[in-house]
Amino acid sequence: MMILLCLIMQNPGYLTVTADQDGLPVYVDNDSVGVTPLSRYALSPEEYNVGFFPQDSIEDASWRFKEGTVSALWKLARYSAGIVKVRIAPDTVAKIELSYEDVENAPRSAKLKVTGCLGSVFILGVLTTVALYAIF
Repeated sequence: MMILLCLIMQNPGYLTVTADQDGLPVYVDNDSVGVTPLSRYALSPEEYNVGFFPQDSIEDASWRFKEGTVSALWKLARYSAGIVKVRIAPDTVAKIELSYEDVENAPRSAKLKVTGCLGSVFILGVLTTVALYAIF
């Protein structure tokens, strides 16, 4: 019986979270666990999503984008910049550093990427049209 109990109970691992600002909320999956800086928060060994936002916020924005709400894309960019996946191992401390500045800049960066892609497709179409016109 004692061997079975030892196999079931694993030693916890620990999570330490720092950020470029103190006092920001920290979520592990959907649970609020404190604010930055967070030191040696005990977790059972497995993989977690850790960041400034609960996992539900990403899923909600994803569904809104799939329904056609384009502004949800910028929220998705913001949320994904503020969440990282981390594996907690027994008897170890996983240290992560989050950047709220990256979260704030993510929508602008995503808009630039989308605009750049669309602009490139437009220019490629113009060049193809000019080339075909010159050939024929």
